[in-house]
Amino acid sequence: MERRAWEKDLPRKQFQQFHKIEQSQSWFDVYDIGNDVYAIYEPYQFQEVISYLILGEEKALLWDTGNGIGSMKQLIDELWQKELIVVNSHLHFDHIGGNHEFECVHVLNHPYVKQVLEMGIDDTVYEEEYAESTYSVYSPLPYRPLHYHPFVYCWIEDGHIFDLGRRRLQVKTAPGHSVDSLVLVDEQKKLLFTGDTYYPATLYCFTEGMFETYTKTMQKLAGKYQDYLLITSHNEPLREGKMLQVVAKEFEKVMKCEASFMMEHEYEKYELDGVTLLKR
Repeated sequence: MERRAWEKDLPRKQFQQFHKIEQSQSWFDVYDIGNDVYAIYEPYQFQEVISYLILGEEKALLWDTGNGIGSMKQLIDELWQKELIVVNSHLHFDHIGGNHEFECVHVLNHPYVKQVLEMGIDDTVYEEEYAESTYSVYSPLPYRPLHYHPFVYCWIEDGHIFDLGRRRLQVKTAPGHSVDSLVLVDEQKKLLFTGDTYYPATLYCFTEGMFETYTKTMQKLAGKYQDYLLITSHNEPLREGKMLQVVAKEFEKVMKCEASFMMEHEYEKYELDGVTLLKR
């Protein structure tokens, strides 16, 4: 079978260095990436989304629930038998697909989030983002239409701390990719779970007029976490913290109109040094 265009770089080389964890579902690949963190990778769909199970002594935290194609709840039940906390990095469709399987999902207390929770996500989004062409030709599961599922939620605010037992994780707001984007800070282990604020692929600023906020977010993160290990939510799990400085610097060029772009549908597309950006 001929690979689709987005599959040309698969399998991604970084995963070769990690121990693969056995589990029962062929849709997921689970890797121990160190620091008591499991990367839950979905390589058979265009998004290549990665969720994370972060282990403490008494509790674990699940950072996002993926596309909703495989059963995230079944997977987590196999990997962890103690108390579980579920947190969304933001409410985009590819990070909340398994939310409805869990008793409660922690989401940012924000007007945009409240709107999504009230209105849901329209089926037209799923029809486009989960078209049959977005599945790998090697997918172990047949194509099926996906839909938004309402879920039970718990509010969290900027600065909220989750104590997992000998491990504390702090929530920080990081608007830009979306208005409700969060990052998760493990100060002791010097880890930054970036969600979609940064990942090793084209970065998106979806909301018109929000790029200045995105730039300020990257500047703030670069100033605080440049010596942290970044744990990202698409394609490959790990990047060095210095990438925050690279992105912040390039975003500043865009803000100052020092970078050229071409139009790609409704987006301005910038091919920058070390990062590609699409913004409205």
